[in-house]
Amino acid sequence: MELTRRHILKLTGLGLVPPAVLSACSNGSSSSGGGSGDGSVKFEGWDYEAALVQQNLDNFTKTSNVKVNYTPITSAQYVQKVVAEFTGGGGPDALYVYDDSLAAWVDGEYLQPLDGMDGVDEIYNAIYPGNAEAMTYDGKRYGLPYYTDANCLTYNAGILAKAGITKAPASLEELEAQAVKIKNAGLLEYPIGLPAQLSDTWWSWVWALVFGSGGNLFDDQQNPIMNTSDTVTKDVFTWLQQAATKSKVIDPASLQLLPVPVDNAMKANRYAYTIGARYASRDYNDPAKSKAAGKIKMALVPSLDGKEHATVSNTRMYGLSKDTEVKDNAFKLLTYLGGYDDKKVPYTAKFWFLQRGLGFAYKAMVNDPTITAALKKFADPAIYTHLAEIAKPRNVLGVPWYTEFETEMHKVVQGVLSNQTQPSAAVDSLAQTAGTLKKKYS
Repeated sequence: MELTRRHILKLTGLGLVPPAVLSACSNGSSSSGGGSGDGSVKFEGWDYEAALVQQNLDNFTKTSNVKVNYTPITSAQYVQKVVAEFTGGGGPDALYVYDDSLAAWVDGEYLQPLDGMDGVDEIYNAIYPGNAEAMTYDGKRYGLPYYTDANCLTYNAGILAKAGITKAPASLEELEAQAVKIKNAGLLEYPIGLPAQLSDTWWSWVWALVFGSGGNLFDDQQNPIMNTSDTVTKDVFTWLQQAATKSKVIDPASLQLLPVPVDNAMKANRYAYTIGARYASRDYNDPAKSKAAGKIKMALVPSLDGKEHATVSNTRMYGLSKDTEVKDNAFKLLTYLGGYDDKKVPYTAKFWFLQRGLGFAYKAMVNDPTITAALKKFADPAIYTHLAEIAKPRNVLGVPWYTEFETEMHKVVQGVLSNQTQPSAAVDSLAQTAGTLKKKYS
């Protein structure tokens, strides 16, 4: 695989190609994949629950007689390390892939499409359309689902009850009014907490608020529309600024908070509301981990008009190296991890849900009585399932400059929350950023 100037431009723009990698590229090293001679599969992923991953891989080896050499990589360094391996030689045969990274990694010639391989059509027909879309690039399918999730409004029904509130808010106006009521009752000074510290990962809650009101930041050709034909983003920013600086129901400390501290605050009854992934409610309602256990509920993301629209989804997937020398065995592993077992059950997807509550892409899993029983312990199955049905992926994932845009959006939203940037200027700035990045990568 030759890393062209265009590929290097894309990856350096994303901060993914350090000088050592460029040096390796210029030295002509281009092979990747296991190629150990014994048919073993080199498999890499970020380090989430590595012991459970190994447990599941051991089961695969036992049932398939295919050896897997698994390497967990620190999440914060995962993308850079995998890119370094692929560009310098010796990349994995099979690996975790972020939907955020898919376009750049396909253009970098790291991954091969799965179209035509055994069972792939069946899998794609069985999963939610949004997940299938997120794993498809330029008309080809590149992944099998690892896990997915949809964003929701998470609220503490116990705190709401103390303020005389009996139901979740349907509109952003109602959310603010409820938060003001909680504030005025002396229950919490800042009822709403959001993870708004500058980060190298996406802010799902911003996208959820925009999608939740039926808006979008880009059209289907990835042209920015947040400052022209679509006013939702500006109106959402207006609401955020009002809730943060006028009614003051959004915690100003949000500007320094990442997701884990927000999670901890929800479990400690320090916030009444947040917006985030559904699976967080499993920990929130775990009596061994949370003082708020049994009180945490999920609802649709409130909208500007109080009507139901959508929410945002993300998809993490398993991919197959373009240059693997053990393609058959690597694909067997992918099928075990992201597909069906011999009983036509998505074994690993079920494993992860039961073990850690990770969302699943398979529509039929909602009818599995084991899944339903486990789900009822931390969420309303009907709401949980409906959120998956209305969730959709970001339509700008298929461009190599997405991560750079996301980084700039964080700064702009921080300006909105701190009253340093007005909503109209914010959307103009985002559109200008998108236009500049499109030219840079054209």
